[in-house]
Amino acid sequence: MRAIAHWVFAILLALIGLLLAVPGGGLVYLGGSPYYLLAGLATLLTAFFVFRRSPRAILIYGAILALTVVWSLFEAGLDLFALLPRLAAWLVVGLYFLTPWYRQSLRASADGAEPLAPNRWLVGAPSLAGAALMLVASIPSYTQNGTGTVREEIAELSSDWRSYGNTGGGTRFAAIDDITPETVGGLKEVWRYRTGSEEDFKATPLQIGDNLYFCAAANVVIALNAETGEEVWKYDPKINPPDEHQYAITCRGVAYHEASEGYAGQCPARIVTATVDASLIALDAQTGALCEDFGENGIVDLRTGMGEHLPKEYYHTSPPTVAGDNLVVGGLVLDSQKLGLPSGVVRAFDATTGAFSWAWDMGNPGYYGEPAEGETYTPGTPNVWSVMSYDEELDLVYLPTGNANPDYYGGERRDFDEEWSSAIVALNGQTGEPRWKYQTVHHDVWDYDAPAQPVLVDVTLDGENVPAVALPTKMGSIFLLDRRDGTPVHPIPEVDVPQDPELGDFLSPTQPQSPLPNFHPYRYEADMWGLTPIDQMVCRIEYRMMRYEGMFTPPTRGGTLLAPGNFGGFNWGSVSVDADNGLLIAAPMLLAHRVLLATPEQVQEVGPRAAAVLGEDHPAVRMDENAPIQDLPEVDPNDPFDQMRVKYFGIPMPFMSRLGTAIPCFEPPWARIAVIDLNTKELLWSRPVGDMSAAGPFNLRSGLPIDVGTAVRAGTLTTRGGLTFISSTMDAKVRAYNVRTGEEEWASDLPGNGQSTPMSYRAPQSGRQTLIVTVPNPSWRYPRDPATNEYLDSQSVRDGKGGYVIAYALDDAD
Repeated sequence: MRAIAHWVFAILLALIGLLLAVPGGGLVYLGGSPYYLLAGLATLLTAFFVFRRSPRAILIYGAILALTVVWSLFEAGLDLFALLPRLAAWLVVGLYFLTPWYRQSLRASADGAEPLAPNRWLVGAPSLAGAALMLVASIPSYTQNGTGTVREEIAELSSDWRSYGNTGGGTRFAAIDDITPETVGGLKEVWRYRTGSEEDFKATPLQIGDNLYFCAAANVVIALNAETGEEVWKYDPKINPPDEHQYAITCRGVAYHEASEGYAGQCPARIVTATVDASLIALDAQTGALCEDFGENGIVDLRTGMGEHLPKEYYHTSPPTVAGDNLVVGGLVLDSQKLGLPSGVVRAFDATTGAFSWAWDMGNPGYYGEPAEGETYTPGTPNVWSVMSYDEELDLVYLPTGNANPDYYGGERRDFDEEWSSAIVALNGQTGEPRWKYQTVHHDVWDYDAPAQPVLVDVTLDGENVPAVALPTKMGSIFLLDRRDGTPVHPIPEVDVPQDPELGDFLSPTQPQSPLPNFHPYRYEADMWGLTPIDQMVCRIEYRMMRYEGMFTPPTRGGTLLAPGNFGGFNWGSVSVDADNGLLIAAPMLLAHRVLLATPEQVQEVGPRAAAVLGEDHPAVRMDENAPIQDLPEVDPNDPFDQMRVKYFGIPMPFMSRLGTAIPCFEPPWARIAVIDLNTKELLWSRPVGDMSAAGPFNLRSGLPIDVGTAVRAGTLTTRGGLTFISSTMDAKVRAYNVRTGEEEWASDLPGNGQSTPMSYRAPQSGRQTLIVTVPNPSWRYPRDPATNEYLDSQSVRDGKGGYVIAYALDDAD
């Protein structure tokens, strides 16, 4: 047995040495750290002496450990997760030198005497030092800088939740203070409801009067009793989804409109949903019946004026925005590589009759009517797929705009595409006329469209109240503007950014840089991560092989590191604010992507697989992989949407380890929750959000309650009680944090990973503050589950009962 252990250990060391030295030499050639090459060579030397049964092996391995501890401290500091791949594997392997087996394997001296027993402290001392270093680094801590501005409470705020983000301005702020840091520990589940609709469940409910209103997958609209959770009514439009992926059944929420006093028609109060088959549907808020005087029998066709297109190329996932007596809608245009897709037009319809009110078509400035007979809205313009906001006093609708297709190549964009993409635009709510805009990305070739609902919040600057709007972005930046005219509340400089795109495209020489704290740290080679030094080294090599000069590094044919990736940063979940005090509560992701540009000629070589990116009808896609490669057609000069005009196609992929470990190539945290004082620009606190209990390498569920910052799918809810809640981390938990200090005050397990922003209201009969969380069934994962290549969790139990609506409240005794 001793002999077997000896040879197995020697061979293991030799393999480790080779796996470190050979690729480590490549890393040095690329300009990277020499550590892996040197450690690999030293490990090979250790293996040689182990083979020779020489006590010199422990001396060399001890030196490897000692130098690795010093190097790790230099590169990683007291960061536990940065230290683990650098130290843990070496410490485990080194345990063999401390066993009797190693001592007994040593060769006897020439005179037959017992072999000289090596000093075990040669390995033991640096092992203890490494273990102590990780132990110290494991002490929980997070960034804390202050407690923030304190102002007088805003007296007129409602305790209902009447819009998707509570107010028309999307504050996600509940002006209720029963649940506080002192009482939140008494929160208990008081009821739960199952929707009967499976998979996607991103909706945040509304609460008006006695009822909750929300939509499940495929726009099934449901009303519940807000006190008991009992179903009041349910309306199923029986929609045929336009595609097979999750977004084709997404419904993020519904809208509520109440007719003015004296109205005598149908549905004085109505619930409206914009659907994935591109319709507006109005329902009686009390009964769930169609409002037949709205549009045609309760439905408005949103494909009118859009021209010919496939159903999957245009539909709606976000709720309409109520702007006075108008319902304002954007629309999701297929995120693809094609030119000439449906228009990104924004339209308004009368909330009572469904009649057309106005349209903002950025390709047809100055005209706010419907297209003439036989014409369409301008094809292929940037769209508004996310949630909009409305300021009733200013009568302005705030739009977060997307970018024109294709995402990663902008050589064919028109002047109006460039002008209005990746921006926040303020429109007059009654006419649709643009009042101002602020562009957060110039010539966006990174898919950094504005994905989040703009949030209206008042801030104090030099003693004066400034009505502001905050726009979170995929870059992890937050832009704070005066919502009256779009001027920055705090000066926003234009900074130089990397240049030299691929031939045929161009870049803006500068980009705006928000002065608020951001969540897009520069990624260095030392930030690359793994389970062991070997897979960490592989990620370092890939980092060095890609082009990366920080944010806004242009996509390239050789590969570019896109950090943050196109999921954010921030996404549609947006942020919440403490409206009383001007504090912003953020929960951004910190994930990255690889982006590779491919030419039409390269697409031809791939064959049928390219259809997943470009579609089967693209001229560069060969659906018969055995067919000979033909010359590509020439560009038609008379067709502005000829697909051959696109010189490069972007292929984004999550920056995960290529060794099958199913972990990111860069160290945690991968998401944070943080509070920014918008009055002073100060970051009050920041900490990882989400633990690894439901995640782990190789798609395992580790069960470890260690905060690493998991993927986050939605936003935060903040209350006057001084708490912020989040329920969409990939660890099946809902948590409450102290807004002022960042302390986690309460957490509760959920039946799956939440997918929406929680909400809160005062129950109509009992008067108790109620917290609502929704959870889909089956659950989700990000990135895609490696077992299915889908965002659905393959280990989640699908029970056929649909998603959950779960209500929490304090015990009566509390």
